[in-house]
Amino acid sequence: MVGNYPADRLQSMDRYADLVVRLYRPQGQVRVIRPPVIFPRLPGLPPLARKYLAYIDKLLLFPLWLMLRARAFDLVHIADHGNAFYSFCCPRQRCLVTCHDLLAVRAARGDRDAACSASALGPWLQALIMAGLRHSGRLLFVSQATCSDYQRLGGGPSGQHQAVIPNPLNASFSPDGSRLAVTPAERDQIPESPFLLMVGSALPRKNRDLALRLLEQLGAASPYRLVFAGAPLTAAEDRFRLSHPLGDRLISIVRPSHPLLNLLYCRAHALLFPSLAEGFGWPLIEAQASDCPVIASTTTAIPEVAGSGALYAPAHDSAAFAVHVEALNDPGVRSQLIQDGRANLPRFSLDRISTAYIQFAFPT
Repeated sequence: MVGNYPADRLQSMDRYADLVVRLYRPQGQVRVIRPPVIFPRLPGLPPLARKYLAYIDKLLLFPLWLMLRARAFDLVHIADHGNAFYSFCCPRQRCLVTCHDLLAVRAARGDRDAACSASALGPWLQALIMAGLRHSGRLLFVSQATCSDYQRLGGGPSGQHQAVIPNPLNASFSPDGSRLAVTPAERDQIPESPFLLMVGSALPRKNRDLALRLLEQLGAASPYRLVFAGAPLTAAEDRFRLSHPLGDRLISIVRPSHPLLNLLYCRAHALLFPSLAEGFGWPLIEAQASDCPVIASTTTAIPEVAGSGALYAPAHDSAAFAVHVEALNDPGVRSQLIQDGRANLPRFSLDRISTAYIQFAFPT
């Protein structure tokens, strides 16, 4: 299993790599390897120098090591499509890459609907990633939306084996908040009044701005607070908190523990997921596993993942999101949506997806 460069701190990809290791372990020995952090550790370097010296570790030293070692393994699974260029260092038919999304590739080609920004090196790096994806003998997509993007971007060679296998839940989530091991200090962070929840990063494509506009749409008479769980507030969000008349309703819980995150889902009026573009969207099924109603946008892979267990609205339509927030005050609507979320979850069970992984990675 080829994991990510540790200094990049890509937590979701680290969780994914650990998850897939668990899927493979019944088949035999599994080893996780990551590009070692060498050059950025040189003393006295400014942050920009560390960023670019990391490319020596990732694009020169580690590929050389992988070329020497890859043939010793029955399968080399590259956990993150952002490292797809490592496929050139492996025997093609023993190499499998998971493709989580192609939003950055689309952005590098000028597609504004991808809702990503491209760096100066973006076009070159994304072209290298696409070449690596096409070189791999096996390509696994976590959603049909991402697979369709791949085909629109040119697809792969005729002999490439492809499959769409969704992510399973990456941890256990319970709808019973009373049994969660949350500390008193963590419990104190949860508002007593009804709240809307957003989970994840502060990337522009996550569309946290919609949630702020939703607070305004609901107005001062509304009882709802808004909790951002995950990345810290951006400068603009912090200005809203400090200066807006409704700013005291914005609560930031930075990188909550797993029990606290589970309890937030259990207590929330709804999960807001107004993302502009997604390759999958783990919070959707985490919320459903916690009996938390979901209000989501209609873009990319989101309806594919959340299924009938969500209320949907266009990503920029705060008024439509507000209608759904109010609709969930009806016990019948709320109960039905929770039931639909539960019915959606078996598609993401660990046992079911483990079987699909093994059959794809080691065909008989």
